[in-house]
Amino acid sequence: MPEKLPSLLNRVVASRRFALLMALLTLVFNVALGELFVSIEQRETEARRNIDVLSYASALRARIERELNALLYLNSGLGSYLVVRNDNINAREINDILAVLHRSTQHVRNFGIAVGDRLTYVYPLAGNEKAVGLKYRDLPDQWPVIEQVIAGGKPGLAGPIDLVQGGRGLIYRVPLLIDERYWGLLSTVIDADSLFQAVFQGADDHNFTYALRSKSVMGIEARALIGDQSLFEREHPVTLDIEIPGGYWSIAVEAKPKSFLLGRMTALRIASLLIGALLAWLIFVLLRHRSELAHLVLYDTLTGLPNRRLLEDRHEMIIARMRRHPPEHQCTLMFIDLDGFKLINDHYGHKAGDALLQEVANRLRKVLRTNDTVARWGGDEFVILIEDVSPDDVEALNARLHETIEEAFKFGERRLKVRASVGIATYPPEGTSLEELLKTADQRMYAEKTLHKSERTTAA
Repeated sequence: MPEKLPSLLNRVVASRRFALLMALLTLVFNVALGELFVSIEQRETEARRNIDVLSYASALRARIERELNALLYLNSGLGSYLVVRNDNINAREINDILAVLHRSTQHVRNFGIAVGDRLTYVYPLAGNEKAVGLKYRDLPDQWPVIEQVIAGGKPGLAGPIDLVQGGRGLIYRVPLLIDERYWGLLSTVIDADSLFQAVFQGADDHNFTYALRSKSVMGIEARALIGDQSLFEREHPVTLDIEIPGGYWSIAVEAKPKSFLLGRMTALRIASLLIGALLAWLIFVLLRHRSELAHLVLYDTLTGLPNRRLLEDRHEMIIARMRRHPPEHQCTLMFIDLDGFKLINDHYGHKAGDALLQEVANRLRKVLRTNDTVARWGGDEFVILIEDVSPDDVEALNARLHETIEEAFKFGERRLKVRASVGIATYPPEGTSLEELLKTADQRMYAEKTLHKSERTTAA
């Protein structure tokens, strides 16, 4: 039994179309894999950036709280002093204390002490002379907030407000209570611009952008403190609340877009595409090389016809099919030998001989049906396998073969001719194996060749 040839699947694998398909699938897979890596890298980068943003926002909040607490702490001692000395306050002593407190910080614009709702002491006095003696009830812009502080009995930090002297101010008000009854109000006007400059000095980072606003302070609507306030309206800023007396501030931080990250992701995509293209090309070349090797194994390199090995495979397939489903007619093998080929090959050279074999192969393809098999057996010999044909069909085909092969063909300026000797064998009566059929057909082919020689001798 001849060696079994590759299955139909292996032939498909060896095809150019399959090689191209596998190359495309490899390219698509690598591009998809690259996109997956890019997606993972983006998520990891985003997670790292979120951690960095949160860390930066927390650091800013700590700086704000530290700077504010240092300022607001100044009022604690002064408030205690006023409560204790409420009925024996010395104006000069108060002025000296306020002067010391004012010199101890660079962010306080002025201090004010009200007894009841009347502003009694102001430091520094220069530029604030008209404020002394004012009644808070007569200040419609400030009284609602002051009233809340007095009613609640707890300190409140309001602002920012535009100061007459220029700039913006935050006003920290501490109600002074004696025996849980309101006695007066201690006010500290803080230079907001100086405060925020001190808070954010050295904290700027080119990787982040930030903004600060008052979120809810004694019912007053949110106000911008510093930075681009549109940051609060964006989709994913990190926001942290900062508790202040009487309400909250809110800080928003966002990482700035980094062009190098976009470039990195683009580079990853390009790399995955290039690697995918390289792998796809290698796979295509390897599969095409395999296809070419398979073709060399199964096909004759000169004529492109099936060779002996493929003929054996086709014969086995036909016999197996006929055994499963016996046809109405039989399988026929035709063995063809070209008379006069050696003379042409010797006289005109191998180019003429090769051209003749190629032309004969092309003519045989045109004569046969698509499901018939014509193979080059070797040298100037060809074998044809046809199935499900009647004896009359075989006889007619034999005549067409002689006519087709023996028609002159042109080689350069010459017209060359050969004659065909054909031997025919039928399965199963004249053989059940390819060897038996070939032996019978070969004998009949030589009988016809001998007849042709005798005809030429008689003619001579």
